[in-house]
Amino acid sequence: MKKFLLLLSLMAITLVACNNKTDTDKNPAKDIVKINGTNYTSQDLWNYTNIILWEMEPKDLDNEFVKEKLLSDFIDHKLLLQEAARRSMVVDQNKVDKLVIQLSTKQGAQELKAITGHYNIDSSQVAKLAEERIIVNDLFDLILSTTSYVTEAELKKYYESKDYSKNIVGEAHIMHIFTTDNDTANTAAQELASGILFSEVARKYSEGPEKSVGGDLGFIREAEFPEFFSSAFTLKEGEISPVITSDYGYHIFRMVEYSKVSRNSYENVKSALMAELYTSKRQEVVREFLNALHNNADIQYLSDFNLAELFPTAGK
Repeated sequence: MKKFLLLLSLMAITLVACNNKTDTDKNPAKDIVKINGTNYTSQDLWNYTNIILWEMEPKDLDNEFVKEKLLSDFIDHKLLLQEAARRSMVVDQNKVDKLVIQLSTKQGAQELKAITGHYNIDSSQVAKLAEERIIVNDLFDLILSTTSYVTEAELKKYYESKDYSKNIVGEAHIMHIFTTDNDTANTAAQELASGILFSEVARKYSEGPEKSVGGDLGFIREAEFPEFFSSAFTLKEGEISPVITSDYGYHIFRMVEYSKVSRNSYENVKSALMAELYTSKRQEVVREFLNALHNNADIQYLSDFNLAELFPTAGK
């Protein structure tokens, strides 16, 4: 399935369609979907998806999710082409010719063979799909041209919605005494209360590996330690905890200091959030545009099919 999803992304930028069979070898095409009065056949779906189909694992050919995803993408593609035609959009033929020439070079052929593995380039189909892809991309450029840039107010609101405005309080310099004996823990607590240095008490009583360094854990992150360590992160700087019981034994913590670094400050993440929010806004525009096309479209599913029957011969 991971390989299939990777190939879905590849298909979006690969403008090719190939075959090594004659038309007489192919399964008879059948109407599978009608979109706004136009019938599309299994052959049309094959032309759109054959690179993915050749590379799919056999078990995925029987996967209903895979089939529905491919058909859904095909319908989106045809709706976009119909909308481009309604707007009388014409492809820049120079772009198509450039792509065809590029793919027809020795290097282009080698790259296609590396992707497909076992069939030759159909130049006419390359040109057709290249033209369709370019028209769709031009349509996207047109509808996205009105997408406004992200304002400072929008960016700050987005920053706050992701809790980036909060400092990372889960990182602090902690000292720790650990023992499996309750009496030992209470004795250590009494000595700390009398003013003996935490490091001396830790070296004397602690059973933890940090005993040799006076119980000093250095700067640690709360999320990387067992849940009972959260007690340490509630302490004020310089404060020592009472004896805390856990499934492991008995603990005493000292908060040395909290990290003064706020890696998620607005200025530190502003550029990344700007790109993230701008991309999100563009994706939302595309989603709304596609939803509108679907809502206004007459889509009729004419016959069921399985992915294996799309191949030039039955199965892979």
